[in-house]
Amino acid sequence: MNRPSCVRLAGPNETIREILDRCHLRFEVLGVVEEDGEIRFSIAEDWDPTLVGVPDDVRAEVLPDVPDVTGLEGDVAVFVGDSICVRPPWVPEPDGFDGLTIVVPRGGAFGSGEHGSTQAALLALEHDWRAFGRSLLDVGTGSGILAAYAVARGVERIAACDVDEPSVRAAQELVPTAEIRHGEPNVFGGDRFDTVVANLAGRELVAAMPGILGAWNRVGPLVLSGMRLAEEPDVRALVDVDPRARFEVDGFVALAFRASP
Repeated sequence: MNRPSCVRLAGPNETIREILDRCHLRFEVLGVVEEDGEIRFSIAEDWDPTLVGVPDDVRAEVLPDVPDVTGLEGDVAVFVGDSICVRPPWVPEPDGFDGLTIVVPRGGAFGSGEHGSTQAALLALEHDWRAFGRSLLDVGTGSGILAAYAVARGVERIAACDVDEPSVRAAQELVPTAEIRHGEPNVFGGDRFDTVVANLAGRELVAAMPGILGAWNRVGPLVLSGMRLAEEPDVRALVDVDPRARFEVDGFVALAFRASP
């Protein structure tokens, strides 16, 4: 049986932050403390460094003591801009809020609303949701939070994919009406979608870009999120239209592109 682990990463700041980004994709991260040259974080399961790739210039060690917390005590509703609220089922609807609420249980898949890349992606989608069209593809769906947002905005056909099987299962549970498959965008057999959103780390966006662009029919927006500031130029250079909007949350960038007026 898995038990909580507390892990310490020590090394170059940019490198250990990239590893933490991948930890959010592969583990249920309960808490994080960031200092110069060091990050300590708790996860809800056994630590497996092979899942996130720890380079030679980073020292990773499992600490002997894990904080005696469940990870739920401090949970609150997360507000994304003025119109979106993301909350787990055990947190009540905030008094007086009349915007769009997405209920996402914390689990073993990335995307519970706290992370900057998820918030930036939601802001970019919210900026242009009226132009979504009839279909939307969510690449690297994680928990399925962005697909759940598309459901709330009334998109007729919602598809999603992820290379991580636990994420696929989590997203299927959260958004049972969506077509969610294990794999990359080509898992939909060449189908093209009015709107495409991808929330991935910068290097993953670059690697997946041929499939992302191939799945976008350019009717609605293309939203790319999850890159850090230093990765933004490499991602932007791969899209042949300029972004219409840019959002930044906690050092993570989301870009919204449109091919038509």
